[in-house]
Amino acid sequence: MEVLVVPLRNGNNSLVADYEELLLSQVQLIPISQSILRQSANLRATSNLKTPDAIHAATALSVNSNQFITNDKGFHNLSSLPVVILSEVLAS
Repeated sequence: MEVLVVPLRNGNNSLVADYEELLLSQVQLIPISQSILRQSANLRATSNLKTPDAIHAATALSVNSNQFITNDKGFHNLSSLPVVILSEVLAS
């Protein structure tokens, strides 16, 4: 959802289509469950994550994700999540 906001705002339908194709072929969608929401609440209680970010992190943890790719450095505070910060990768 978040990657589509700017291309939609700018009317860049080609980029919207490219993102959707990439995401639908490479990303597994996980339904939100009660246990994910409980874990999200725990993450909110113990970190500075906002609710949407806590849901993303809890979902990744629920499936034992081996990489959590983001550009939000706030995820560095989660030692239980293998976070990859894109800007740091590009800078190296």
